[in-house]
Amino acid sequence: MMMMGFIFGVLVAQRKVDYEGIDPHEMTVIWIYGILGGLVGARVFHVMHHIAEYSRHPLGMFMVQKGGLSFYGGVIGGVIVAGIFCRRRGLSPLKCLDIGVVGIALGLALARIGCFLHGCCYGRRVADDFIFRVYFPKITDASGNVSGSHVFLHHLKQGWVGFADSMALPVHPTQLYSALGAFALFLVLSNVYKYKKRDGEVFLLFVILYAPMRFYWEMLRGDSAPVLFGLTVSQLVGIPAFLLALFMFIRGRRRLESA
Repeated sequence: MMMMGFIFGVLVAQRKVDYEGIDPHEMTVIWIYGILGGLVGARVFHVMHHIAEYSRHPLGMFMVQKGGLSFYGGVIGGVIVAGIFCRRRGLSPLKCLDIGVVGIALGLALARIGCFLHGCCYGRRVADDFIFRVYFPKITDASGNVSGSHVFLHHLKQGWVGFADSMALPVHPTQLYSALGAFALFLVLSNVYKYKKRDGEVFLLFVILYAPMRFYWEMLRGDSAPVLFGLTVSQLVGIPAFLLALFMFIRGRRRLESA
C-alpha cells in the first residue's frame, strides 16, 4: 500500500507539474530523492521515539518490513532532501513543495490503509457496542507462539486478553480515520491549488489542516504513549508546526495585500 501511495502520489504530482510548466523529468528525479529522504527521515524519527526499545535490539532499527515509519519524520526528511535538489536544479523549493504535497496527501491515505492491514497505528479500546469498533486477531507462528497482531500482543501484555482468546478487544480503527482524513485533504488541496496566491501556500495549508487532525487522532491511538505534558511525540511536533504554518500563511497574505 505504501508503494501504491508512492505511485499514485507521483502521478498526481505530475499533473501539477504540467500545470506549472515544469519539465516532468526534472520533477520525477526530485520525487525519487524526496521519497528516499522521506523514508530515511520516517525511520529515524520512529527509532528516536522508541530509542529505549531499539537500544536493546539495535538490529531492529533496520527491519523496516516490521513497520515503524513516522509521518512527521518522513515529511521533514522528504522536504529537506527535495528542497536541496530543487534548488540545485534551479527550481523554486516552495513551488516543488506545493506540487508534492498534493500527492503526499493521497499517498498518505493509501499508506494508512496499509497500516490497517498490517495492524500497526492501532486505536484505543472502545465499548463492545461502539459503532466503529474493529477487532484484530491473534496470530501464531509455525511453533504455535503468539506473534501478532500488534493489538493482540498489546492487550495480552496488559492482561486484558489471554492466550486462549482468538481476538483482541475492540479498538478504534484509527488507521481508517487517518486514511479518510488524508483523502479529504487531498480533495481540498487539489481544488484550492489553482487559487493559491504565492508559492508555498498549498504546503502551508496542508500543515494547517493536518496538524489538528493528527492531534485528535493521537488521542484515539492505543500505541502512542505520552512523552511530555501528557502529549505524544506527534502532538508535540504538530503544535509548533501548526502555529508556524499559520503564521507564515497569514504573513504571506498580508504582504500581498500591502504590496
